Amino acid sequence: MKTLREFYQEHQGKVSDKWSLYLDEYDRIFQPYRDRPVRLLEIGIQNGGSLEIWSQYFDQAMSLVGCDINEKCKALKYDDERVSVIVENANTDSAEQAILTESSTFDIIIDDGSHTSEDIVHSFSRYFPHLNEGGVFVAEDLHCSYWQEFGGGLFDPYSSMSFFKHLADLVNFEHWGVEMDRSELLDLFADKYQVRFSEEQLASIHSVEFINSICVVRKRPLVENLLGTRHVVGSDAAVVSGLNESTAPNAVEFSQKSNPHSNNALHPALEMAALKQDVRNLEAEIDIANRQLAEANTNVAELGAHLAQSNQTIDDLISSTSWKLTFPVRMSGKVFRKPIRLIRMVFAAIALAGGVKPALRKAQNLWRSEGLQGLLRGYNHVATRSSDLGYRQRNDYHKWLSEFEASAAFSISEMEQEIRALPHKPLLSIVMPVYNANIAWLDEAIESVRAQNYENWELCIADDHSTDPELSRYLAAKQTDDSRIKVVSRKENGHISAASNSALSVASGDWVLLLDQDDLLSEQALYRVVKAIQDNPDAKLFYSDEDKISEAGERHNPYFKCDWNRSLFYSQNMICHLGVYQRNIVKDIGGFREGFEGAQDHDLALRFIESIDDSQIVHIPHVLYHWRVHSSSTAGGADAKPYAALAGERAIQEHLDRLNVSAKVTSNAYGYRVQYLLPEVLPLISLIIPTRNGLDLVRTCIESIVQKTSYPNYEIILVDNGSDDPKCLEYFATVEDQYSFIRVKRDDRPFNYSALNNTAVSEANGEIIGLINNDIEVIEPNWLSEMVGVVVQPDVGAVGAKLLYPDNTVQHAGVVIGIGGVAGHVHLNYHRDDVGYFCRLNVTNEYSAVTAACLLVKKSDFEKVGGLNEEDLTVAFNDVDFCLKLKEMGLRNVWTPYALLYHHESATRGYEDSPEKVARFNKEANYMMRKWGKYIAHDPCYSPNLSLTASDFSLAWPPRR
Repeated sequence: MKTLREFYQEHQGKVSDKWSLYLDEYDRIFQPYRDRPVRLLEIGIQNGGSLEIWSQYFDQAMSLVGCDINEKCKALKYDDERVSVIVENANTDSAEQAILTESSTFDIIIDDGSHTSEDIVHSFSRYFPHLNEGGVFVAEDLHCSYWQEFGGGLFDPYSSMSFFKHLADLVNFEHWGVEMDRSELLDLFADKYQVRFSEEQLASIHSVEFINSICVVRKRPLVENLLGTRHVVGSDAAVVSGLNESTAPNAVEFSQKSNPHSNNALHPALEMAALKQDVRNLEAEIDIANRQLAEANTNVAELGAHLAQSNQTIDDLISSTSWKLTFPVRMSGKVFRKPIRLIRMVFAAIALAGGVKPALRKAQNLWRSEGLQGLLRGYNHVATRSSDLGYRQRNDYHKWLSEFEASAAFSISEMEQEIRALPHKPLLSIVMPVYNANIAWLDEAIESVRAQNYENWELCIADDHSTDPELSRYLAAKQTDDSRIKVVSRKENGHISAASNSALSVASGDWVLLLDQDDLLSEQALYRVVKAIQDNPDAKLFYSDEDKISEAGERHNPYFKCDWNRSLFYSQNMICHLGVYQRNIVKDIGGFREGFEGAQDHDLALRFIESIDDSQIVHIPHVLYHWRVHSSSTAGGADAKPYAALAGERAIQEHLDRLNVSAKVTSNAYGYRVQYLLPEVLPLISLIIPTRNGLDLVRTCIESIVQKTSYPNYEIILVDNGSDDPKCLEYFATVEDQYSFIRVKRDDRPFNYSALNNTAVSEANGEIIGLINNDIEVIEPNWLSEMVGVVVQPDVGAVGAKLLYPDNTVQHAGVVIGIGGVAGHVHLNYHRDDVGYFCRLNVTNEYSAVTAACLLVKKSDFEKVGGLNEEDLTVAFNDVDFCLKLKEMGLRNVWTPYALLYHHESATRGYEDSPEKVARFNKEANYMMRKWGKYIAHDPCYSPNLSLTASDFSLAWPPRR
């Protein structure tokens, strides 16, 4: 029987190449398969010669399938009818479907594709499940994983070599002695490359063998992958689940619970990479701080010199005759000092708002909603911000742009090189309705498109029967000048929806982008869009960050958005600009609807997302769009187009009606409110309140619930954790006798917040659980109705409330993972009526976590995720961990400002002020960092362009994207 080397040496057909080591090793690996009717898949066939050789080597083969991205492979012809070739990127759904059409399973899979770490991990994740038991998966040329251009490096924690080393660890699963799932070892790869590995798939890995640059993974049934019986002094040891224990004398059960190296879910190389990134971030922050300090020192020196000169001038002035003669005039001047100070604050407000007109609109909105008190509050807010040097420095957008937008950008040559290397260059159709546009601004908008480095675009302009003849001549000239510009001249004015549809009618691209007539695309907009399309082949909708540009061309007020946030999208059109839509879906849903002018983009997006999954919506964390702020633009303020709010209400209401969601939609100064209607049969809510003594707090809490709550169907379980105050015990007995829906549960174990709540939940009668702190006080009667309406929605996990300190400043308005190291509250200490970051303080939206000081969740979901972690998180972060477990289950954690309560924050358990408490806190923080590192690195409900060292949505220096 010929060897594989002999077949290669004698082969005269299509070209193929293999390293000599591979030939000998493949003979050893594949020899048992040569007399079987095998099915083989090879990813990356180059010039096709390998398939011809495999057809000779496996003469009993049933099917030989090859896949390659090179279009020239379509021209290859084979004499052997068992051979078939798919010409497409193997790591796409369509290619996988085509391959499985040729053969649904395989006995041998050889990955000789691009050799990039990302592609290798994707190929393994996608095709290993299609490998038959007893089959073998071979990854070639892993030495490429040590090259930067192939996504690796000698110690790169995400290289394909590191990936297969982790697979080798999975084979040793029974040896671990660590309370960790197999999949946890691959979580970081899963997050990095957006792939998931099931337990069934991982349990079927029998062996992982490295031969130089080859990795061979064999697949066997689970029963063949276990250690089986152990032979001890002539007899078999008992085998139990988990570690295999011997029943022989002196047998030892080994455990690694106390081993910090084994219990760490992160590979040391990954930890080192994370630490190095932290160091780089800190060095960047230090560099910024040093530059700011140097600049401040220079300013101080200049001010010192100026002060000395001024003092000399003052001395000269005071001693002069004119100074003495003008004393009466000077006294009258004191009257004008306060107005001057006020004027300075007005200028500060203008600077913070981004211009005179936006500032006036904000003042007008405050006057309308809150009257004089609102104006005074706004003034105090501006005064505080303008006098806070740290805040001003953190939010110096012009400096931020100069430091990070330029540094994050590729050079023109590098960008063009990457564009040329793109395997697919989709045509982008940019849709622009035009009506009596300011030609100077319109020209800037068009030129911002023409200046793009990515050139495969078309600009589809619809002139909505403008009355300015100069505009028609201008558009005709532009169309003549650039064949990529298409102009449709409408015969009658139909407004923006009709005009947008006219522009859509001439669009022929794969994707549709929306551009207004007076706005601008950023220099890298189309490059970033196409790169995102390439990186997310299954996505159907993209959206980017945006900022404003004044009439004078000054950029300000950036909106750094979070990843897809359905609740926020119902509250405001967070997609907006730059929105990128797959054109065939836009066509299928009928484009823009007339009658929704002012909210036509929101209505389009609402209907669009009904046709796709949430996972197919991708956020591009870069500012790709500049809104022009002028007197009649929506960017200037919500009141610029008041009809838009009514159109938006109707668009969201009809969307929810189509989804059979019972809700009422209204609008306010902050956006839209979706008020979910309660079910006809009101579910029982079990409010669980742990306490130890704290009579004043818990009495206020219970009495405010009983006296003010309008929702009728609830019970209160008061968990008494070792109270010894006689007055407190007397009160507990009184309320239990007085109210049939209140019961006191005595639990004297050492304080463990998670365990106290878990036990109480197990005894709760309600189908919905409410975790309530003993220092909560109800403000508005509808708090529980609001939260119940949200939590009963099928895709919602936890629901949190807006909690205030007694001075009416914000204590809780959502938790961002990563702030302060692990997690922190945002909008902390803002006034209850402040708008917050793009209104997020006053609209319903989602966060990765909400506080358990006031949290609702379905009891079934509470039980599915195992409740609160009472082993690792007895006091701190258990609510954050709980919410992240819900999120991992595919549920949305929602925060609503319409459930308003006081949180007195006078914890009966005290502060972390003893060595024991500090040690416990640090242990719990370390657990969170190990368990939820991916969320700490990137919270999807928060922007990587925003700070993790401040709670006020300040800019990140540097960004983490």
